[in-house]
Amino acid sequence: MVLRYRRLNSMFAPTPHDVWDKYLDCYGLEGVFPVAKTAIGNLAAVASDEILFPEVTRCLAMRGAEILLHPTSEVYGQARSPKEAAKVSRAVENMMYVVSANTAGIANTPIAEASVDGGSKILDYRGLVLAETGQGESMAAYAEIDITALRNYRRQVGMKNLLARQRWDAYAESYSQFHGYPGNTMDSGVVERKHFIETQVATIEELAKQDII
Repeated sequence: MVLRYRRLNSMFAPTPHDVWDKYLDCYGLEGVFPVAKTAIGNLAAVASDEILFPEVTRCLAMRGAEILLHPTSEVYGQARSPKEAAKVSRAVENMMYVVSANTAGIANTPIAEASVDGGSKILDYRGLVLAETGQGESMAAYAEIDITALRNYRRQVGMKNLLARQRWDAYAESYSQFHGYPGNTMDSGVVERKHFIETQVATIEELAKQDII
């Protein structure tokens, strides 16, 4: 085991943010955004729809992530779905490979069993799809991941080097001034589904008060 990631954004399940202070005491910020530095590259992970939250991947990129592992479960064939757009965006804006593995057959859910067949793919740091499985095809999508080429690309001077052009400190104050979904909302070991719904309702109201939505 070289990497263990606990999703930070979940609709109906506890996350590290729900017990934020305690989690940081136990694991530190590096435990929230872990990056495994291995012989085949610096590995990080996001789960399913977390690909839609750019800050998560960006925090991993800040810690040197080069390959983003993305286990997901999504209906295949929606070429312009939010997740599909996000995969390309995360690859380009963070100059990293994205390896997205779809569930394939999924049983005993409201989703049609074969609808999540296919859709696994590998994108490079330019957002180009190197490999993809189609509907009803093999589970395997494979491509060469050239870490040396990625590292050279990240060190080039020019418009395409988005990591080097980022003004990291320019955004920090804005993030510190605005507050959305609160941390530390789990004050007991047992939390019912309604807790997360009520917290989101309160968050929407707070965002409205701040004129964000």
